[in-house]
Amino acid sequence: MTTLYGIGYSPWTAKARWALEHHRVAYRYREHTPLLGELALRWRTPKGARPSVPLLVEDTGATTGSFAIARRAEAQGQGAPLFPEAALSTIERWEAVSDRVLAIGRSSVVRRMAGNPAVQRETLPGFIPGALRGLFAPTAAMGASFIARKHRADPDPEASLRETVVPALEQLRAELRGRPYLQDGFTYADITASAMLQLAEPVADTWLPLGPAMRETWRHATLASAFPDLLEWRDALHAKHRRP
Repeated sequence: MTTLYGIGYSPWTAKARWALEHHRVAYRYREHTPLLGELALRWRTPKGARPSVPLLVEDTGATTGSFAIARRAEAQGQGAPLFPEAALSTIERWEAVSDRVLAIGRSSVVRRMAGNPAVQRETLPGFIPGALRGLFAPTAAMGASFIARKHRADPDPEASLRETVVPALEQLRAELRGRPYLQDGFTYADITASAMLQLAEPVADTWLPLGPAMRETWRHATLASAFPDLLEWRDALHAKHRRP
């Protein structure tokens, strides 16, 4: 059985899931626990690849990264293509922009998690009973610190929000010009570009269930108030092209 390992609140995991579901690829999902699950992750990761999630494991091998997983889904799935030849340059450009923006978002989230016991409790593995989640909350903080070290978290994500994220969203607004898609139709460019809006306001629980503390940890009120049109665009994409 095809298995996707990911982190539930991660936009990279969300992008991989969207592509798999678009192409109707059957899979089961398994939550990866940072730090605690690292040895198992390394064991599953192909030689020469950096251990990270999302990770798609099939009988024939494993694929790392949301972009590569989306290409894999297109190669074996069905439905309208997400990577039409005419759109490849646009897709690759927005994937690079999205990756930079989401890395800043990850840095911001792990920094904000460090001092927030509520979000630490929410991100603990599901098998820990409610009565013990407060006691084990520091474990989640350790996991967040591990992520920060592993991915070399930005030391000043708030400055990077101003310097990198805001210009990226302004660029997205300019290229869309009020249109529903970046190209003639729905492509992976729309998936990867819309993922950047997670830093402003996480998408609704219908498509990405989050606890209230984690939702607030991702949210940046200044970005949300500056880009309401892009949030509406992102939500319309989900409503039209994703199943709840």
